[in-house]
Amino acid sequence: MSRAEKFISDCTRNCSNELIAVESRVGKEIISYRDWLTPDQARKAVEIAREEVIEKVCMYLNEHRNGVIDDEYIINLKQAMKDE
Repeated sequence: MSRAEKFISDCTRNCSNELIAVESRVGKEIISYRDWLTPDQARKAVEIAREEVIEKVCMYLNEHRNGVIDDEYIINLKQAMKDE
């Protein structure tokens, strides 16, 4: 599981909205919940996913291209991903 997927899973597991409908089963009321993410949590998940992509690109370049990755390259890559 990626860090972004784990973040979403953690947030939806801990945060939920109670649904209006209440079911009655065998004399017991069952309250249902709907998982949700706030807009800020969803943006954080996207940010985590971007960081993972940058890490993978840098690892690939180091392992397969024998490329030297400097800070300027990483800054440019982050900016390009942020613009998309």
